[in-house]
Amino acid sequence: MEKLQFYRCNRCNKCTFPKKFICSKCGNTVFNLIDAPEGQVKEISVIRHMLGHKDWHPRKIANIQTNTGVSLTVGIDDDIQVGDIVNIYINDGAPVGKNKY
Repeated sequence: MEKLQFYRCNRCNKCTFPKKFICSKCGNTVFNLIDAPEGQVKEISVIRHMLGHKDWHPRKIANIQTNTGVSLTVGIDDDIQVGDIVNIYINDGAPVGKNKY
């Protein structure tokens, strides 16, 4: 697993994910890659069915709010709860949240 990377505008420091062509805050077009910061779990849901998959097992997803203002949905392990602080990684092309502690 590798850390998820965000994009930070090199003019105004606004963070975004995924990368934008133009910064929505200042109009700049140059971004720097940074490791995604930790985030707090705000909501949790369970995906119980997936179209086209016969052997699907329910999976938990969460809305994560980072301290950069970026919010995203990630897969999580069963032991993670609302309010937990997680680090955000990429696993098989998808963002996942793992307990920080």
